Amino acid sequence: MNATPVTASPIALHKDMGILQAHAAVMAECLRHIEANAPGVVAGTDAEFLHQMRVGLRRLNAALRLFGKVRSLPQPLRLEVKWLDAALGPARDWEVLANSTLPRITASAPAHLGLAALLQLAQEAAQRHNASAAQAVASPRCRALLDALHAWAAQTPQDMPQPNARLKRFAEALLDSASKRLRRRAQHLPQAGQRRLHRSRIAAKRLRYALEFFTSQYPSGPARRRIDTLAVFQDALGAINDAAVAHALLEHEAASHPALHTAIAYVRGYLQADSRHQTKALAGLWKRLRRAL
Repeated sequence: MNATPVTASPIALHKDMGILQAHAAVMAECLRHIEANAPGVVAGTDAEFLHQMRVGLRRLNAALRLFGKVRSLPQPLRLEVKWLDAALGPARDWEVLANSTLPRITASAPAHLGLAALLQLAQEAAQRHNASAAQAVASPRCRALLDALHAWAAQTPQDMPQPNARLKRFAEALLDSASKRLRRRAQHLPQAGQRRLHRSRIAAKRLRYALEFFTSQYPSGPARRRIDTLAVFQDALGAINDAAVAHALLEHEAASHPALHTAIAYVRGYLQADSRHQTKALAGLWKRLRRAL
């Protein structure tokens, strides 16, 4: 097992690679990222293992979407990928609430509001969901899924059109499409509702991963600046999404914990105010990102 969580690594796509070769290289890196963190999720020693494994899964899903027109994952495997993502999602959501969001709010809240009890409840819930995620990752079902993905990615289909098409032209078309999608969804963000903010976050994330997959096809300086600018924008949207997820988790808990109503109401009010502040800042971040796209 790796002693520390493992992050994604750069992918070297050579200019003379075919599209299918590039697809195999991207898939191999996504699977490496997932598998390198799996033992840490099972051991439960550091929540960052879980976060990095989920990032690996999101990158895998982005790769499947980007290359979907030249190679589509069979439906049974798609359903299994969704199963694994769903098995890890609640653990990550509760981990963020219990060990990031609530401690930040509790530090400045009056003691009589009872946030300490709410924090304890969240930490216990995070532990339960972490144990459930660890069980899923340690299961034969997870191992079978990862083995099947490796086998599928390594296959070379015989009937693929233009298997040796120029990779850079393919990448440029994908990046152009992803950029246009983000531009459409990110208009007027300070006035946007939660659904549009969520869709903008997903579009930003997919564009960022696409840029990271194909960055070796472009000069390193400009590509790195685009990715860094996009990461700042994505992080801001991510913070708003974390608040929305926390709001939903607390709303669900309020029904079964009446003694915590005051604490939950305080936290939800805090999150709403914080999200409004974050949303107002999106206009400036989007203006900066739009110049970089």
